[in-house]
Order: sequence, then C-alpha cells, then structure tokens
Amino acid sequence: MRIDSAKWVHLPNTYEKKTQHETKPELTRQTDQLSISAEARARFEEPVKQPDRLEKINALKAEINAGTYTRDAREIAKRFLQG
Repeated sequence: MRIDSAKWVHLPNTYEKKTQHETKPELTRQTDQLSISAEARARFEEPVKQPDRLEKINALKAEINAGTYTRDAREIAKRFLQG
C-alpha cells in the first residue's frame, strides 16, 4: 500500500480555501407593519347611530380601561362552534 501519494499533500489546502469563502448572511430585524384602508378608517370614525349600541360600547371600553373585562373562554368557544 502506498500512502505518499501527491493528491493527499494538497487536501488541507483545498479545505481551507472552501471554508474561507463561506460567510453567513447577516441577520436583519424586520418590524411588523400595519396598514388600514381608507374604508376601514371611515367605518371607525363614523358615529354610532343606535343609542343602545353606544351604551354597550362605552360600558365595554370602561371595563377594558379598568382592567375588569373578562369573559368565559368556554362560552366564547361554544359560540364559535355554533356558527
């Protein structure tokens, strides 16, 4: 068996050349973006015309701001499943 072949002499050099050229791509942070259409903005800006609905909305806003808004998750799931 002959182990002093010429091809084995250059093997470490070829490995070093390949690893020197490999670079990892730089990671960039992407931020989330939100865009609201003009139609959606118009719907949010138009006043609520039904007084009962306006009272309910104001009551919900007050609960949310006070930190007391809670709902039963099982009840919500049932409503989703009922369609």
